[in-house]
Amino acid sequence: MKTKLFIFVMLFFTVVSLSAQKIGVEAGYVNVNEVTNGSTAIFPAQVSGIRIGPVSETELFNNVDFRYGVVYSYLMSTFDGAISGTNHYNAHLIDVPLQLQLGFPIDNSLKLFAFAGPNLNFGISQKTLNVTTIGSSEIKTTYDRYKIDTDDDDVYDVNRFDLQLGLGAGAQYKNVQLRVGYNWGLLDLNNRDNVDLKRNQLAASLVFMF
Repeated sequence: MKTKLFIFVMLFFTVVSLSAQKIGVEAGYVNVNEVTNGSTAIFPAQVSGIRIGPVSETELFNNVDFRYGVVYSYLMSTFDGAISGTNHYNAHLIDVPLQLQLGFPIDNSLKLFAFAGPNLNFGISQKTLNVTTIGSSEIKTTYDRYKIDTDDDDVYDVNRFDLQLGLGAGAQYKNVQLRVGYNWGLLDLNNRDNVDLKRNQLAASLVFMF
């Protein structure tokens, strides 16, 4: 899975590099909020992290761009275990935003813009390490979210792929952008019949265009 995802990302970025009119690097903050009726004892319902990746803009019409990219997110959290010990959570995710962006120029150096469109989200890894101290010993247990099969039906509980719908706004001064956007998860990521799981995310980023 990781190899296929890496190949996909590299091919996508190659196409972007060859066809793009503008290329940039995006970096910033991301907050992921999961809406579920299941347990959040092992994996946090809300977690923050950082994001970075290449992006590109292709002009379709005057002040109308098609924006796309490949953005990596790293999430991390430490919280109390449900029964004992401390949980250390980390996740690695890839976003592929496909956005229509509308610009509103203020002058030659400054413009405002709004954007909307789908976001493809791929989960590379989500793991929680529980560390419990008993006397002078530490007991460490690792939970891999993408390899948990609660019902023993040979189907993992959580899907790696998510389709989200997002919108946002920002401002650009010369070649620097400030962007804030929100993505709503459209798919139920949990394969169990009695559990629903949707993932939403807020992102705030700086983008340096070249």
